[in-house]
Amino acid sequence: MFPPLCFVDVSSGIVPDSSKEELKETLSDEEYDLISKTDDNEFTFKFKLVEFFQNWKLGLN
Repeated sequence: MFPPLCFVDVSSGIVPDSSKEELKETLSDEEYDLISKTDDNEFTFKFKLVEFFQNWKLGLN
């Protein structure tokens, strides 16, 4: 039903073209693009409480 997507090492996993086609037929275009893009997006983690105290500290100076 689903193409095999389990890898020992995700960073070097190679998906066969037949599995890619099967996956493309199963998912919508938006869903397929979401999992198939190889952009190295950077994530930034922020904490609202930390930002609040940093801004409050700047306001005291």
